[in-house]
Parts: sequence; structure tokens; C-alpha cells
Amino acid sequence: MKRKLLAAFALTALVLVAFAAPAGAGRDGATHGDRRISVTGGVVVTSDEVVDGEVISIDGPVKINGTVNNDVFVGDGQLVIRGMVKGDVLVVHGDALVTGRVRGDIVALDGRITVRDGASVTGDVKSREAPDVAAGTVQGDVKKLNIGNLWAGFVVVFLIYLWIAVTVAIALLGLLFVLLFPRAADATATAGRKFWRSVGWGALIGIVGPILAVLVLATIIGIPLGLGMFSALNVLAPLGYVASSLVLGRRMVKGTSTGGRIGAFFAGFGILRAVALLPGIGVIAWFLVCLYGLGALAQAAWRAGRVAPATPPQPPSAPPDAPVDEDQAMLRWEAAGAPPVE
Repeated sequence: MKRKLLAAFALTALVLVAFAAPAGAGRDGATHGDRRISVTGGVVVTSDEVVDGEVISIDGPVKINGTVNNDVFVGDGQLVIRGMVKGDVLVVHGDALVTGRVRGDIVALDGRITVRDGASVTGDVKSREAPDVAAGTVQGDVKKLNIGNLWAGFVVVFLIYLWIAVTVAIALLGLLFVLLFPRAADATATAGRKFWRSVGWGALIGIVGPILAVLVLATIIGIPLGLGMFSALNVLAPLGYVASSLVLGRRMVKGTSTGGRIGAFFAGFGILRAVALLPGIGVIAWFLVCLYGLGALAQAAWRAGRVAPATPPQPPSAPPDAPVDEDQAMLRWEAAGAPPVE
């Protein structure tokens, strides 16, 4: 199974390389500029031909009787080299026979490499089945490939790439959340202090939600709604991770300024991403952290929706004007020394 998956991966890479070539690449190995490409049918380089670019065959045998000044890739098929290849050679599934010259390495992931007497290989010769090499024909190493080790290396590289991609994406998402919605970030960090309440809300959204989505998908009418629910959960999960980072970081970094919020987020985020590197624990930690963060977000949103907007205080109304007694007013005016009004 591992060999088939590895071969499929390499074959996919060959397909991408082939279709990245200039448009018009044919099915019969026709020359296109300095490349020779075939999707089906194989490739033949005759003895009087010189190909400056790559020779690529996705599905079909390859025969090199002339000269190839670059690399040769074979997805599924046999390879025969009677002429010269100045680059490296890779065969995903199939055997390779060399009676000519290869200046680079030659590798067969799922097959055997045979180098006959009189041939010459400057680089290494490696194949899954033990190579059959004539004495004095190979200058490099001759090895039998351990596909299990190759598969393990590929998995490790892929997991490292995945960790870096997720880290960068969520770091940007968290930074935008803190900068664009500072009050929501503070409310989420405060709501997350209620640990069990956040866990309950998160379980309701992250566990009951997918179950409801599956039930909705069971009905033909509800398929769009079910797909929409799953899409919403895919968006909410990274937000939950951001919220958990904020809640955790608030325990170490205080302050409601912009710098305090950013520092709190990255403090918690750094700890969670370090936990994600632990084998067997990273996936479980991701699930639990997202659930907890979703619960904190749900609590903050619930509280924000229930708080009534504050009514600004009204200035006190002035008392109504009292009726004016004209006689009393006249007496006060005369007592002040004003001349009498005629």
C-alpha cells in the first residue's frame, strides 16, 4: 500500500510537470520546443535526435536511442537507454535497462534497474528491487531502496509543511481579529475564564453541530443547508483556535492596549503551536482547543446580544416659569432706586 501511494504521489507530480509545459503537448510524444512529453503512448528519441529539455512520459514506455541533455521522467512504463542522458532519471513504476550512458542518478521507485556491460552511469543507481549492475559500469552508489523509509520521510516532510502552513495562517487570522475587533477579543478572553461553560458551549457547536449537519444531509432538500453548516464549522474552527490562544495568553500578559492584546495572543498561540508538535497529541490538542475557543466565542456573542444599549443621561428639565406679580416687581424696582414709570 505504501509503495502504491508513493508511486501515485510521484505520478501526480509528473502530471503537474507535464501540464505546466507549453500548451499543445501531444499524446504521441511530439517535440515541443526543447521538450519531449507524452501523456499516453510513450516516447522514442531516435539515434539522430538531440533533446535539450526534459523527456516525460506519464503512461507508456520510453526509449532513448539519441541524446537527452536534461532529465528523464517515466510515470508508468519501461525505460531503455541506449544513447546518452546527461541529467537524472526517475522511473516511478517500471524497470529500467541501461546499455548507453547516464551522467546523473537513476532511480526506480517500483522496479529494477539493469546496467549491462559496456554501459556507464556517473551517478547513483537505486531501485526497489536489487539492481543488476555489471562490474565497473557505475561510479556512484548501488543500493536497494527501502520504500518504507522513503514513505516515512515523505510523511515527515508533509507534516512539517502542514504545521508551518497552519501556523502562518492562524497567526495572520489572530492578528487581524485582535486589530479589527479589539472589544470582541477582550470579551472573548473574559468569557473564556468560565472553563466548563466554554467547554459545554464548544461541545454543543463542535460536536452536536456536525451531527445535525449529517442528519440534514440525509434529506435531499437539506443538502445545501448541511453543506453550509459544514463550511461554517470549517471557518469557526480556526477562530476557536485564535480564541483559545487569547484566553491562555491573558493569563500571562495583561493589559487592554493594542500591544497587550497582541502580546497575549502570541503568548498563548506559541504554547499551543509547540504542543501541536508532540506526536500523537497534536491532533487531539487541535480538536480540544478549537472546541474550547468556540465555546468562549459563543459566550461572548451571547452576552453581547443580551446587553441593552446604554441610554445617555438626559439633562434635568427646567422648572416651569412662575407667574410674575407686577406690583411686587415694581416695588423691587423702585427700592433699587430706579425712577418711577409714568
